[in-house]
Amino acid sequence: MDNLWIATELFYPEQTSTSFILTKIANRLSEKYSVKVICGQPVYDKKEEKMSAFTLNSEVSVHKIKGFSGDKNSLVFRSFRLVFLSFSIFFYLLKNMKKEEKLLIVTNPAPLILLISILKVLKKIELVILVHDVFPENTVPAGILKSNSLLYKFIKKIFAKAYSKADKLIVLGRDMQSVLEEKIRRYTDTSKICIIENWGDVRGIYPIPKEEALNSTSLPTDKIIFQYAGNIGRVQGLIELLKVIKSVDNEKLIFYFVGDGAVKKEMLDYVKFHQMKNVYFDEAYSREDQLFVLNRADVAFVSLAQGMFGLGVPSKTYNILASGKPLLYLGEENSEIDLLIKEKNVGYSFRNDQINEMIHFFNHFDEKAITDLEHKKNNARKLAENHYSEEIILNKFYNII
Repeated sequence: MDNLWIATELFYPEQTSTSFILTKIANRLSEKYSVKVICGQPVYDKKEEKMSAFTLNSEVSVHKIKGFSGDKNSLVFRSFRLVFLSFSIFFYLLKNMKKEEKLLIVTNPAPLILLISILKVLKKIELVILVHDVFPENTVPAGILKSNSLLYKFIKKIFAKAYSKADKLIVLGRDMQSVLEEKIRRYTDTSKICIIENWGDVRGIYPIPKEEALNSTSLPTDKIIFQYAGNIGRVQGLIELLKVIKSVDNEKLIFYFVGDGAVKKEMLDYVKFHQMKNVYFDEAYSREDQLFVLNRADVAFVSLAQGMFGLGVPSKTYNILASGKPLLYLGEENSEIDLLIKEKNVGYSFRNDQINEMIHFFNHFDEKAITDLEHKKNNARKLAENHYSEEIILNKFYNII
């Protein structure tokens, strides 16, 4: 069997979405390649938990780069760690990869993209980049870099050239495809961008009665629950969402945020300061808990901050669909999730600046809206089963790589 190398920041047994997706891809591709993974040490999930839906094939070889501990929410620590990890992976591959072997990398850690473009020249490898985040463009809405700064323009230029060196670029949606096409146009005429969406776990996640899912919580059972579950980070626009919720006057609704991340404390402080009685918080949850967590919602938030068009497609979307829950998307118009909602009638979509429209929507969410929810719930589950199952999406990776 030919060798396929996979380089990533996160891999099994981490339960984050990137790790889960890369592990599943590695398992599937081990059916036709000898798969060798090079990755970092666990950062988020340091204990290996037995999960029936998440295992690693014994045929997949894994080498973990030794790192160092620190605050994962610290921008300085995370940047230093990713640079160190990128150089470590690069030198390991430089030493161990043979000429013309195949390499799949994901866009975490970002500095690795630059280093691997050098490796491609040195060893003439076949390079496939799975684009989960578009760097450095995603640093602007996160407030890390300014789009008019010389540093940003320089980094953007060298990364565009590095992306263009790939033999294939796999993106998550139509908006990301258009961004990447524009990004690499200056450096290559070759069309090598293809779309492979993320998938939903349609076997392990499915609709269950809301009352059953709420059993272990203190949430009221007689309310319509709008839920955000996942990383409470800088690019989700959640502080802006709280400002909208502050103006909502509908006693039928509550808003439930589940997870952890860089802006959670700021959200907690905001809710406490404004004495918002319709907002609830819960801790981060494991992948094993998703079935119950997702089924607590009547409607599930998927959000991206202003300026994130084409820079990411939230993977949580597809498990939400698997649970039969409609989406409420807050983000750029004509982004992949916005198009999905409008084309398949699986939820509601608002631009980040449609503040008055969102307040009106929440305040007028009545019995008629609840009836419409049932139709959207059925559409969501059917869409996950027919288009975004694990088998369907992994077959696309098998055929393309």
